[in-house]
Amino acid sequence: MRPIAVVLVVVAMVFAGMTAFVAKRWLDVQSSRKPAEVAATLDVLVVAHDVAAGAPLTDGDLRYDPWPASAAAERFVVRKPGDDPKAKFIGQVARRPLTEGEPFTPASSFKQDGAGVLAGVLKSGMRAVSVAITNASAVSGFVAPGDRVDVVMAADFQRADSQAGGKGGGIVRYAAETILADVKVLAIDQQMAKGKDGAAIVGKTATLEVTPKQAEVLTAAGMVGQLSLVLRGLASEQTEPGQPARVPFTSDTEASKAMQALMGGAAKPKSAPRSGGGSGVVINRAGDISNKSF
Repeated sequence: MRPIAVVLVVVAMVFAGMTAFVAKRWLDVQSSRKPAEVAATLDVLVVAHDVAAGAPLTDGDLRYDPWPASAAAERFVVRKPGDDPKAKFIGQVARRPLTEGEPFTPASSFKQDGAGVLAGVLKSGMRAVSVAITNASAVSGFVAPGDRVDVVMAADFQRADSQAGGKGGGIVRYAAETILADVKVLAIDQQMAKGKDGAAIVGKTATLEVTPKQAEVLTAAGMVGQLSLVLRGLASEQTEPGQPARVPFTSDTEASKAMQALMGGAAKPKSAPRSGGGSGVVINRAGDISNKSF
């Protein structure tokens, strides 16, 4: 073997030995280090699947999931060694719709203890009041529990406005106005959850969550005229719940151009001066009102 080949072999063996030595030292250092501490976790009670408001909780509705201790809030229900807090919530009623995976809190449910389900669902200070509905007044059954609606009252005001008409004022027979805005629908008839697969719920009454004053407004409005529910979209403008719309009302003359023409539009009725003495009649020519004396 040539001397150069011998030198190369020796050099290669030296480098291989040094590599093996360095690798062994690195492995020894790694093995001597303490294993990294695993982040502490807690068993947090969460909702196992979607639960409708007013539904009694069963064992399958709740489960424990591991959560980082740093992310567990004080209001969460945590399982400790030798304790199973889930058991005390079984049989209670869901106060609101519960979503799968959300942490369960004691405020999410309530004990019936002789009280009705609806009383437990109501927020503090709020009241439940029912209004009569039909397919036409409740968006053909597509108003469902949990939706937000405006309440519109429509009535015949001819009798109330007859005195103003006799004094020369415009006679408004029919009018509609929004008496409540952005109120929550609690139930349709006795159903407090949306229909399966989004099916429409056809009922005869709708129960709304309102303040005590709003309950009085609804009761009085129900005696004045017909109430209709106007469904609000998820992207509706933000308004203070229960507040009336900015426009006070809409009259029949505003809704119908024909009525505007018959009543002379927005202009004041034209009237001819009456001569002294004698009798006369009022003539309406397509909204042009004049007096004829005899």
